[in-house]
Amino acid sequence: LSECRLPVSGKSTFKEEFVTAGGVALHEVDFRRFESKLLPGLFLAGEVLDIDAITGGFNFQAAWTGGWLAGEGVVDVLSINS
Repeated sequence: LSECRLPVSGKSTFKEEFVTAGGVALHEVDFRRFESKLLPGLFLAGEVLDIDAITGGFNFQAAWTGGWLAGEGVVDVLSINS
């Protein structure tokens, strides 16, 4: 990925935002490994996904768990291909 421009379309209803909304549609993700269903071998986590929640750690936990599972998915793919 060398360039990707994403337009900002507005704000949510909260006074202060702490996460981005929008991104890869959740129905396009295999959540067992956080792998793209459209492009196998592409792993996704964090704010690249179309997911957000109220503040209080929920977004952090989603990013940490997604990152962990995506990392395990990458290891699985590399193990199979080597």
